Amino acid sequence: MEKVKKSFIVVLSLILVGVVFGQTFLLSPKSLNNAYWFAVENGMKDAAKVLEVRAIFDAPIEADAAEQAQKINSYISSGVNGIAISPNDPAGIEIVVRNSLNRGIPVITFDSDAPNSGRYVYLGTNNYNAGYEAGKLMGEKILSEKPGQETINLAILTGGLAALNTNERIAGFKDALAEFEKETGIKVNYVADPFPTEDDVARAVQIVRDVERTYPNLDGWFTANANILLAPNQTVISAFGGEQKMKDKLIVGFDTLPQQLELVKAGLVDGLVGQRPYDMGYLSLTVLYMMDKVGVENVLKILPTVENEDGTIDYIIDTGVDIITSENVEEFIEFAERIYSR
Repeated sequence: MEKVKKSFIVVLSLILVGVVFGQTFLLSPKSLNNAYWFAVENGMKDAAKVLEVRAIFDAPIEADAAEQAQKINSYISSGVNGIAISPNDPAGIEIVVRNSLNRGIPVITFDSDAPNSGRYVYLGTNNYNAGYEAGKLMGEKILSEKPGQETINLAILTGGLAALNTNERIAGFKDALAEFEKETGIKVNYVADPFPTEDDVARAVQIVRDVERTYPNLDGWFTANANILLAPNQTVISAFGGEQKMKDKLIVGFDTLPQQLELVKAGLVDGLVGQRPYDMGYLSLTVLYMMDKVGVENVLKILPTVENEDGTIDYIIDTGVDIITSENVEEFIEFAERIYSR
């Protein structure tokens, strides 16, 4: 990922002479009530300082696909030079993307994709692969923490049911554990369909409380996004039924905010799949700037490509993931405190 960022900066160094001020770009996350987005915004702000442009970070307070689309449309009408979106609902922004492109405003997606929308680039985690890594980690923890147990009962917590990124993570997670079942003979049972939090921390806490009471034989959780682990740590511990009960649970989740890392350090969470949201913010603004400055086609020529199943070419910048357990959590804590600061 560092090589990708450096390649962008090299190109930028060649075109910064004679920069035209007044360029404005929009990054639209899913919501503003989730601390995960702080790192994306910080990356965007740092890139804006380097590029000497105006960058706006705006979205609904709570995740809402219709309100997100409405907000983006207002910026299209007022005139911006480029837009990056993390869609709450991929289908829900297709008209918005077409509206933007018809006005000559380039659109990319970050964190969560809308591959059928016409956006030029997706920049963020390969969510299926990241979910698969989470499933592999869960399999390792099952073997080490539940030796001899023939059936493992798991619950899955997600954000919005329409969000492509969390759906891809869940698919990867389940595929990895299907392989685990074949290799070990241990059956993995999901107690229900994924429980949607709609990216609301308070709702996530209540869901965990309710599920823990409803399924007393529950062995563990996969949290496909960070919501439950973004609550104050004592609230999280209480939702799981207390510190000892939480330690007894298998818990694998996403993201690496400081309070999440403290839960890993305390032995209350088994492992985390850490995305790189700062890079998403930094690189999203950089790509949009370059598209406005030298043209979309010239930028696409230097970006990584993938071939789709139908033979078409797509442009994907995979920002990668980190796997955090008790063995390496210390090295991530200081970094997380910096990138998530307000």
